[in-house]
Amino acid sequence: MSAGTEIELKFDLAPEARSRFASAAPLADASPHRTRMRSLYFDTPEGALARREMALRLRREGRRWVQTLKAGRGGTGGLHEREEWEHSRPGPTLDLTLLSETPLARMQDATHVRERLAPVFEVNFTRTAWTLAPEPGTRLEVALDAGEVASGERSAPICEVEIECLEGDPGRAYDLAARLMQEVQLHPSAVSKAERGYRLARGEAPRPVKAAKIALDPSMTPVDAARIIVGAGVAQLQANEEGLLLSSDPEFVHQARVAIRRTRSALRMFRREIGVERSEAWHEALGDIGRALGAARDWDVFGTQTLPGALEAFGDAALARSLRAKVAHRRRGEREKAREAMRSPRLSAVLLELSRWLAHADGPGANAPAGETLPQFAERVIRRRHKRLLGGALMLASMTPEERHRVRVEAKRLRYGVDSLASLFRPRPLATFAASLETIQDTLGDCNDAATALALVGEIGAPEAFAAFARGWFSARARGEPSALEPVVADIARHRRSWLRRA
Repeated sequence: MSAGTEIELKFDLAPEARSRFASAAPLADASPHRTRMRSLYFDTPEGALARREMALRLRREGRRWVQTLKAGRGGTGGLHEREEWEHSRPGPTLDLTLLSETPLARMQDATHVRERLAPVFEVNFTRTAWTLAPEPGTRLEVALDAGEVASGERSAPICEVEIECLEGDPGRAYDLAARLMQEVQLHPSAVSKAERGYRLARGEAPRPVKAAKIALDPSMTPVDAARIIVGAGVAQLQANEEGLLLSSDPEFVHQARVAIRRTRSALRMFRREIGVERSEAWHEALGDIGRALGAARDWDVFGTQTLPGALEAFGDAALARSLRAKVAHRRRGEREKAREAMRSPRLSAVLLELSRWLAHADGPGANAPAGETLPQFAERVIRRRHKRLLGGALMLASMTPEERHRVRVEAKRLRYGVDSLASLFRPRPLATFAASLETIQDTLGDCNDAATALALVGEIGAPEAFAAFARGWFSARARGEPSALEPVVADIARHRRSWLRRA
């Protein structure tokens, strides 16, 4: 029997790259060992274990059977860290008495759950494993798993790489991963085999995932908070990745872009705590990905929200069909560019670096301001962002669309900061303040969408009659009515102190 915390890095690998991976230089000094594996995953019909973030399986490894219970969330940035309890078994049978000291036994309805457990799906694969000792006292296992997950008539292929630190400094696993990524395209994966199996068993397609609420404790250090907030942004990005790659639903692009923006905002907010040089490097790398997502999002909004109104007002049905087809073609092209960005080696590399930092496997921390508590940090940062916003928002009525867009960016940065640090402050006045920020962001966002449409209409080859009409149509909407925001700006100014008192 073994119990403890499993810490491993997980990567997706293209099936056609398996032979190239197996011949990679970092693995050359180790002899691979191949094992056929069959895993049966158990749960109740309604998924009682999955709802509680547990996975129970029986796995045949060659001639050996092993019962394993895992508990805890999946991975972020490829890092998977879960509690696990593992027991050898004489055959393909469960013995739940071996799990008396686990979360399964502590469930309120544990007896009822145990009585209803049954196989839900199975995973069959061949594992090719290498054991490496890069330095005395360090042992790493690299596993290439290729096979499929199956539930009833449904099945899906699996091709992934796992790197686990069996002994020594976990940072060496990241070093090895970085070397392997120089030779083979590996992409950090947040999805476990169990998650793949449950999706298949339920027949679920990926769904867009919005930003999760963040809970911070005032006793945390700013660096602790930085890891939680940045980690939440990375998790949202990876949660929307599969849908973005496989689906045409524009909401996946939107939520992935939001995740990038939130992560970059957090990197900017905590740059001294993270370390200015690496924070800026991550900020820049994610900016490249964000620009590709932004272009795809701009064409999605143009095709589904801004252009249809102008076409309807112009009243030429044949022209409308022609231009919609052109925009649809351009949307597909921009979405494919966004997918290429999501599959790019640069994103894979920055996700690995972020994962290492999130796992505290990056060496000594940065030099943050001495003695500053998290609430003090939050007040300082939000006050500064609040001041920057008001410095521009008070002049909205006389601004150009480009200047108002910069105000919108400041409002968005302040809102992201407020959202991520919200648990540190008084909730009721904070909700009013956040609602005012959202109003500014949405109103100026509509103006910015119209300004973007004004630029994009020139790229679709529209006849001059419609192009001239559209320029007037979108120009009027890009100007908007900034004076209508004056009461909202005044409300934001009034609330600059009421919610910042610590909870």
